[in-house]
Amino acid sequence: MHGPAFLQGIRKVIRLLRKEHFFLIAAVTASVILLCALAVWYVEHERPDSLITTYWDGIWWAVVTICTVGYGDKLPISDEGKIIGIILMISGIFLLSLITATIVSVFVEQKIKEGRGLKAVRSKDHIVVCGWNQYAEELLLWLYRFGDEKDPPVVLVNELSIDETDMLKLKYERYGLEIIRGNYIHEDALLKADIRRARFAVIMADTSGEAADRNRTDERTILTALTIKSLAPKIKIVAELLNSENKSHLRRAQVDDIIVRGEHVGSLLASAVNYPGLPRVFSSILSPDDRNKLIRADIPAGFVGKTVRELAEHFRKHRSGILIGLLKEKESVKLEDMLSDDSSVIDRFIKEKIRESKKDLFYDKEQIKVIINPDEGDIISRNDYAILLSKEAGP
Repeated sequence: MHGPAFLQGIRKVIRLLRKEHFFLIAAVTASVILLCALAVWYVEHERPDSLITTYWDGIWWAVVTICTVGYGDKLPISDEGKIIGIILMISGIFLLSLITATIVSVFVEQKIKEGRGLKAVRSKDHIVVCGWNQYAEELLLWLYRFGDEKDPPVVLVNELSIDETDMLKLKYERYGLEIIRGNYIHEDALLKADIRRARFAVIMADTSGEAADRNRTDERTILTALTIKSLAPKIKIVAELLNSENKSHLRRAQVDDIIVRGEHVGSLLASAVNYPGLPRVFSSILSPDDRNKLIRADIPAGFVGKTVRELAEHFRKHRSGILIGLLKEKESVKLEDMLSDDSSVIDRFIKEKIRESKKDLFYDKEQIKVIINPDEGDIISRNDYAILLSKEAGP
């Protein structure tokens, strides 16, 4: 698994070194070493008291000299050989300085890019958070709920200032938070976040950088959802809107979950009047600090076909959880479901014409129905999920 990533890193370093003309400088340095070795061998090897009798002796002396090691086991005796040595030492200082400076500049540039959020990340099954607002840090607290390796890798893509991103990196250093600075509407910023291999994308109603204009916030969210789906069609997207009227646009972009800011505030205020203290219950459940969490849990295969009462008893006993509802996922009708099974000429003609039109007449996307407080006698089906208030997080 690590092999391809390692090779990719080597290729990237080679590409950067080539950009800085490293290999040209290295070739010139090698040529100087070989030529000086040949020259000193030519003027020294016939002398009876010579210490450089072979060409390999000349190469050894040239490398030791240019690196300023100075072992002294091989050295020229003649005046001509000493002049060659002086030339090699002076040119060596210049050439080795260039090589060192080139290598250092490449790694310093990468470190600066990483610090400024300009370096592409390489991850898998991570969560890409696009945009930033006053609720973003609460989102991070929920995503980093375990505080260990169980937490999913998170990559932020936004237009915060360098000082702000530095503070975030310092605050969440132990979690390995990655930040890409850029306009998340554009493909290049999303590709730097490795969006194609991400598991989830969260699009926040952005109020940072160029997105300060609230009138265009939802527009940016919709465009981002379309861009992400074009790059990674299978990714799950959660998006935040400021205006509920824009829900239909996100549904067309096949966004999985839509959160409208301020939605249901009126009902919460009314519940505070009719049932004092009830809003605190919701605040407690949704607080990252509360032990009890509202989660979606997989239903064990053995409970398919059984009643809600049996399922509730199982979760209460084994998960310390209270079953408060069910999520029922139902696939919408597909074209194949409406045509006959014998694949007649007419059926094939209809399929071909719809493909040629390039229009999605039927959505393959799953529809989700929420049932709160289901009847105890209701039967659990294969595509159901449990909604739990549980002290134990997990699938």
